Amino acid sequence: MNRFFIIISSLCERSRALKGLWVSFCFITILLFINYNPLVAQTTLGVKGLLNSPTAQFSPEGTVKIGGNFLNTNMTPDKWDYNTFNFFLNITFFSFFEAAINNTAFDLHDRGKFDNVDRSISVRLRALKEGRYHPAIAIGSNDLLTSNKTSLFSGSGGNKYFGSHYIALSKSISAGPFDLGLHTAYNILSSRHKSLDNPISGGISISPKALSSTRFFSDLSLIAEYDTRNINLGSSMMVFRHLYFQIFIQDFKYICFGAHAQFNIF
Repeated sequence: MNRFFIIISSLCERSRALKGLWVSFCFITILLFINYNPLVAQTTLGVKGLLNSPTAQFSPEGTVKIGGNFLNTNMTPDKWDYNTFNFFLNITFFSFFEAAINNTAFDLHDRGKFDNVDRSISVRLRALKEGRYHPAIAIGSNDLLTSNKTSLFSGSGGNKYFGSHYIALSKSISAGPFDLGLHTAYNILSSRHKSLDNPISGGISISPKALSSTRFFSDLSLIAEYDTRNINLGSSMMVFRHLYFQIFIQDFKYICFGAHAQFNIF
């Protein structure tokens, strides 16, 4: 991990042109396709990101999101051997800080019906704002706290089903009629319910500029990502400036989708 941070710091200091960014991104992309292991969800946890992979992008300061997601059984830890759903509240308190609380429906007593929820808290902090030649960098944690009374941050006890820490990089590029987003992340699991041998994830988002500010819908994005386990394809869109919808296919087999209301309190 130390070697990873040294490589990233060196790239940021030496980047004098877009060429340097492309070299680093291509190197990380090669790593994506030789790694295989599960990663917990990102946007599906109510946190801004790609589909399952973190990014360094942030919503405008004061943005509030209230919504939920349908999650197939392949999206959740092994404790869920059935399809489920979640609902969340997300607030971008500052332009560089975001927090969310997520509740995932749980059949706690194996009765064949939902009778409880697993609560998780996620936080994200932007460490470096995107510049002309360097990417944005963010650090974050999903399912930060646990029910372990000895240590609220420990992954050795309690639930902490979605526990992970990460550092994410994002760079936006204008390409004619499209805006491209290049994203990658280094992930560290903090959950005893998962194992992670290879930590790299990432992907690309494509948004048509002509559809970015219409009255009916905006922020249309097509997304392709590798989440350390599967290649996922999806799309997201904002309707009437306040309703966000997302749908994607996990591993070309399983459907997940979600929606939330979004507004600004500042």
